[in-house]
Amino acid sequence: MILKLNRTLNRFRKGFRKDDSGATAIEFAFVGAPFLFLLMATFETGLTLFSEFAVQSATTSASRLIRTGQAHSGGFSKAEFKNQLCAKLPSMIDCGKIYINVEVRNDFSDASNRTDASQDGELSDDATDGAFDIGSAGDIVIVETFYEWNLFTPNIMELLNIQGSGTPPPNWLANHGHDKHLVRGVAVFRNEPFD
Repeated sequence: MILKLNRTLNRFRKGFRKDDSGATAIEFAFVGAPFLFLLMATFETGLTLFSEFAVQSATTSASRLIRTGQAHSGGFSKAEFKNQLCAKLPSMIDCGKIYINVEVRNDFSDASNRTDASQDGELSDDATDGAFDIGSAGDIVIVETFYEWNLFTPNIMELLNIQGSGTPPPNWLANHGHDKHLVRGVAVFRNEPFD
């Protein structure tokens, strides 16, 4: 009886050792989740950097209307300037969430004092959408645009946190509240002598 049981167990062990049909599924279970997270984080970072490039490019391009005097001679309002800016943005950026701040500064060193874009971690009209002073010929002007980009990978900063190190990684991706990234475009220039 014991000998028969031993033979049965030996056959079972040999068959089990030779059968590797589920190995791929087990390996994917170990590698799949980290791979998909890495893929999503790469895609997320790429879209975030593209949104920064798009907002900065549109800000620079639309600011040229102020610098060359076209906005001054055309009597541009903030809404007209925003329309010019939005025409240069890709459709993935919601123009209704763009905030604009245009101010005249005394000198270029004063331009380093940038606008605080948020109140309690949220963009607000009071904080960012107040000033629109395009100045006159020869004035130093700073044009700032703000956009709140929503990150689509949930809790990405919590997932990237290195456990046990005591210090989280730099918060450059979710820099504006939970799962949000504040995109800022800035142009500082001296108006041309257009008068």
